[in-house]
Amino acid sequence: MNIKTNIVKSGTGNGLSNVLGLDYGENCIGAALGNNGIVVPLKEIPAKNINSALYEINKLIVENKIGLIVLGIPLTAESQETKKSLEIRRFAKNLRVVTKRPVFLQNEFGTSKEALKEAVDLDIPKKKRKSNDSLAAALILKMYFDEHYNEQRK
Repeated sequence: MNIKTNIVKSGTGNGLSNVLGLDYGENCIGAALGNNGIVVPLKEIPAKNINSALYEINKLIVENKIGLIVLGIPLTAESQETKKSLEIRRFAKNLRVVTKRPVFLQNEFGTSKEALKEAVDLDIPKKKRKSNDSLAAALILKMYFDEHYNEQRK
């Protein structure tokens, strides 16, 4: 997939090897942690107040020594922009300024459905399946590693 969604080239370049994956939603932002191709869902961050959300994300960055942020962007199957993708690009700019970290935009097409399937496979109760944003963030981060990390190792 050759999508020009980079804000900053991938790779941390600052000696910090942990990567934070984010799935931006209207109600909450899913967060996942990744390192050397291994991905773990972290938490959901309420997104109603964007300043509070940015504060929480920044806290995660400091606590986990994050060098790069991978943010899911909802492009169409044909890699076209959507109304939501334009909103996420604005969020990415704010995120980069506040966190002082590079932000890479990863096409997240299909990750929400995949996260729901994963939740069912993991026997997560139906009530908790609605908040699968951290699983979606983990899938976004896994896609990033599959596309970029594995290329660098060849």
